Amino acid sequence: MLVIKNKKKFIRGITIIIVFMAIIITSFAFLISGIISLFKKEEVGTVQASETQKVENDVNTVYTQNNINNTANNTVQQENTEAIATINKEDINKWNLKLVNKDNSVDRNYVPELEEISDGVKFDKRAIKNLKNMINAMYNAGITKVWVQSAYRSYAKQEELFNNKVKYYKQKGKTQEEAQRLAQTIVQRPEMSEHNLALAADFNTVTNEFEDTKAFEWLKKNAQDYGFILRYPKDKQEITGITYESWHWRYVGQEHAKVIKEKNYCLEEYIEYLKGNQAV
Repeated sequence: MLVIKNKKKFIRGITIIIVFMAIIITSFAFLISGIISLFKKEEVGTVQASETQKVENDVNTVYTQNNINNTANNTVQQENTEAIATINKEDINKWNLKLVNKDNSVDRNYVPELEEISDGVKFDKRAIKNLKNMINAMYNAGITKVWVQSAYRSYAKQEELFNNKVKYYKQKGKTQEEAQRLAQTIVQRPEMSEHNLALAADFNTVTNEFEDTKAFEWLKKNAQDYGFILRYPKDKQEITGITYESWHWRYVGQEHAKVIKEKNYCLEEYIEYLKGNQAV
């Protein structure tokens, strides 16, 4: 049996030991907490650094992609410019792109090599295969009520048609000058008609009733694939100087017809585009 001689000293000693142990435990707890906090800060710092690096990488990626896109756009623009320059030098005056209107005439002695489509209707031999293929494609699509009413016209024939139209307006009470001006919005003067080039095809009854046919709808969607364009569109009358003619389709070649279709140009606008005077 343990005998304590001095209880007060014993209790004081025990108290000191307990306080000392509490201090040690508290200090150890602070130490552990500090170590844990340090690790957390390092982890947060690592995450933040990783996120910062990710943001920097994303920014660099976007910057690099923008540079690539800009380079690609510049390359395309340069190629387009070069293509326009090439066409301007080599193609703009070729037979299939020749512009004929009141300001650009055809030599009255010009007669291209012709080939007959049917019943005495003739077309430029270099383009007639495209015209025949286009008509055959319409037939294959079930559109059989389509034919070429008029194509190549000689200077004499064009003069006859123009004079007849002038006579018509004079009978309506117009002066000679007024009659000629009105006639020219419908029938071009000799030397100013695309029919003198043998590159224009007038379909069916040569009236705007053609607009309501399946053939017209098909041509609007597919003619460019065969090198043809609607020469005198409804929304381009002020530019062409010719009233809307749904029946009149002109051969220019597939490459050019597709661009004209895509950009909604008439031929006058396309020629200016090739010269660099028309906005892209």
